Amino acid sequence: MNKFVVVDLETTGNNNRGQDRIIQIAAFLLESGEVIEQFSSFIKPNMAIPAFISELTGISDEMVQHAPQFEQIADELYPMFQDAYFVAHNVHFDLTFLQKEFERIGLPKISPLALDTVELTRILFPTLTSYKLSDLAKVFNIQHENPHQADSDAEVTAELLTILLKKLESLPYASLKILEKLSNSFKSDITYYISDLLQRKSEAISKEASQFEEFRRIAIKKRNFSLPQEEEDFVDFDEHLKRELADQMAVEIPNFTKRKEQYDYMHDLFNAFQHKNIILAEAGTGVGKTLGYLIPSAFFSKQNGKQVVISTSTIALQKQLLKKHVKTLGKIIPFQLKIASIQSKRNYLCLQKFEYVVGEQFDDNYDSILSKAMITVWLTETEHGELDELSLPSGGLHLWDRVCCNDESENKRANPWFHKCFYQRAKNQLMLADLIITNHAYLLSTLKNKDHLINSVKTFVIDEAHALEETASKTFGTTFSCLKYYQYLSRLSTTDSNEIVHRLYKIDEGISNRETWWKKVDHLVKEIKYESDELFRLLRDFILTKQNELDKENIRQSITLSKKNTSSQNWKVIQECANRLIHANNTLFTGCEQYLELIDATNGSAYHRSIISEFKMIFEQLRGMKNGLYEILFDQNEQYICWMETEAKGSFHTTMLYSEKVDNADLIKQFLIEGRESIVLTSATMSIDESFAFIKSSLGIEKNNVIEKIYPVPNDFAQGMKVYIPNDLMGIKEISQEDYALQTSNTIRKIVNQVKGRTLVLFTAFDLLKQTYDHLMHDLEYLNSSVLAQGFSPGGKQKLIKQFLQSKQTILLGTNTFWEGIDLPNEELDCLIIVRLPFTNPEKPMFIAKSNLLKKSGENSFSSLALPLAVFKFRQGYGRLIRNEKDQGSLFVLDNRIINTNYGSEFLKLIPNNKIRINTIDELLKDF
Repeated sequence: MNKFVVVDLETTGNNNRGQDRIIQIAAFLLESGEVIEQFSSFIKPNMAIPAFISELTGISDEMVQHAPQFEQIADELYPMFQDAYFVAHNVHFDLTFLQKEFERIGLPKISPLALDTVELTRILFPTLTSYKLSDLAKVFNIQHENPHQADSDAEVTAELLTILLKKLESLPYASLKILEKLSNSFKSDITYYISDLLQRKSEAISKEASQFEEFRRIAIKKRNFSLPQEEEDFVDFDEHLKRELADQMAVEIPNFTKRKEQYDYMHDLFNAFQHKNIILAEAGTGVGKTLGYLIPSAFFSKQNGKQVVISTSTIALQKQLLKKHVKTLGKIIPFQLKIASIQSKRNYLCLQKFEYVVGEQFDDNYDSILSKAMITVWLTETEHGELDELSLPSGGLHLWDRVCCNDESENKRANPWFHKCFYQRAKNQLMLADLIITNHAYLLSTLKNKDHLINSVKTFVIDEAHALEETASKTFGTTFSCLKYYQYLSRLSTTDSNEIVHRLYKIDEGISNRETWWKKVDHLVKEIKYESDELFRLLRDFILTKQNELDKENIRQSITLSKKNTSSQNWKVIQECANRLIHANNTLFTGCEQYLELIDATNGSAYHRSIISEFKMIFEQLRGMKNGLYEILFDQNEQYICWMETEAKGSFHTTMLYSEKVDNADLIKQFLIEGRESIVLTSATMSIDESFAFIKSSLGIEKNNVIEKIYPVPNDFAQGMKVYIPNDLMGIKEISQEDYALQTSNTIRKIVNQVKGRTLVLFTAFDLLKQTYDHLMHDLEYLNSSVLAQGFSPGGKQKLIKQFLQSKQTILLGTNTFWEGIDLPNEELDCLIIVRLPFTNPEKPMFIAKSNLLKKSGENSFSSLALPLAVFKFRQGYGRLIRNEKDQGSLFVLDNRIINTNYGSEFLKLIPNNKIRINTIDELLKDF
């Protein structure tokens, strides 16, 4: 069957059981890729169109007043669905709604094969960040004149279908065979179409040889191995800096301006490399920091034959570095450069594990099946096999846990995929690379574990150095998640036929007394589940009871495990329960180890080893979590702070336990600083009043010969920034938080209605963000912008930013992660609103611990800790607004402490070339 009818409906609502009606319908009939018939009409619903539907679709009561009723057009429409696939974007909605309408007027129910373009796009384009029709139209350059109107949406969906079918046809035979098997569980009835494709493909398999590689019935992208380049002539860095670099940068970088600050920065960094120095280099926004350290790193590595490790604070920034800046670097340097990137092992797909997971006979979890299909297609495209490339559904992360690399993946003897392993390839590239790009968490963990590949490198560049200490605290600390423990424990269930214990049971028929052993496992798992549920309930109750004593109403509540808090009878009950849980875990682990020794000796097939590997991974994870639980509840160290958190309105599985070292300077010094020849520590925010004392102390830098340099923001850089500070707003201590949230939402509404552009609103607390978001959504009709909010709008940080940039009139509300690492140049951001000065919550356990440590040494915790951290974060925050000298934008600071306190001047003087206006909010908005 090669006919497709592509349908889109606009309706008065989502209820297809008689309460809602169709107000517009469009259908395009395609055959062999060509539109052979089309139908489009408004429909009179015989009911009022709700206001929000009119706003969404642009369809009013007047537009449908004289339109035909559904029964008047049904006879013309009905024949289009005969012998054709029914296609729609979210097909279940359109098909079921149309079926009900046909039944309502007495026509037989249509039951066509259905294709869902949302599902098929997720499978065939698994790396896209959004699958909304309007977003897909932009990705595939499809003209979309009237989003949310049926005729326009159906036309776009028809073009999208053509793209999807072409992509499906381009897949190799092995991938199609896997999709054929999985497709029985898809929402789309695509099995017959794939089977037909396979019959045609079988005659042309040889044609795929140049593009794909098939191994063990899985197709992967054929990797290109380039021969080493001949050595180029030596290029002197200083000479190139003086003569040619600016010309090259002007050609390759849009709107490039040669700046003395950037040239000084590059020159000083290169000299630090050559003379084996440590340099603290603060490069303000506009200096050109990233290329400023990449260029001297490249020259130093090439001239001296030494590797340079470059680390930034997050995986997202690591990716941005590779996709944007490294690509530019390759165009402006006069030689070839080998660059490698590496991150945590679990972020890479293990092909051996995937082979067995995708071959499972039974899997009734839709997200798991969808993820298998997405990965199958992705393998024909990916070079690196890294998780962050994929847009897996939420349930797909459970599958990833089963197919990611671990220590077993590195067993060369037992892994037939070893020489094609993505993680091994990444490690191999490290050995040949000039520059190694990574992130702080991976860097610190590998240095701590004495990984030779990274530890042997003597020259490091640490970008976003201000974030290193916090990352060290998390990397060197311990986290126990009740939810994660429960999820791993559930995978040891013996009742689920697809879980690991059941599969292991099926392969151990040669083991004597296996029935006795499995009964013991079943008993232990049930005992552990009972004890863990009881412990997690007790922990949550303990937190909430203590917090109620303090009259707290935060969404997420925490309590420090101090001597005072852990001296009660309730805490003794918790420890007794934890002891029982730990003892039961130890019994299980001992038995598992003994049993696995027997299985290893009797089962040697690759399939058996994959199941054993997965089982080992699960109980090693549980063992690690058990050890972490013991450390936090029983083995507290004076140098560490331990605390617990839980959701005020969540289940006991939302409880988290933490143990982190209060001062990580000695560990950073031990693992990172010592033994290096040269280290560049750089960021846009490192100094306080031109002093590096704060960051030197936090990073364990004690050497006197450390070079300290500040490269200021260029004089003309922030001319486009205007700063507004309302002086008629109440402080949060002067009114209730509810009233403060209402005041904040009202002020935001006034600003965005006047500014008319993209507005980023930065909060310091999620509670206030939530309350403000609720007010804005309640009064949405008075707002001329759409609203996105971290934690409420679907998707993570990168997806929210992409959605934010797709509409000119949008507000984005964000907390911690949105204060830094967002690059929105070229007038993409019109307005930035800082709701409160970014002081750390003084009730955070780690902040309390650091404050107490400072007090013991006679220091003032506000001036030595709270204020420096807030100043760093404020600089990161306002840096989101102006990213180059041509940017224009407005900054509003809604916190009156910036003008009413002595320390407010510390923030005001950070804003370069500022033209600060202080007045009532209404007077300030007269500027626009």
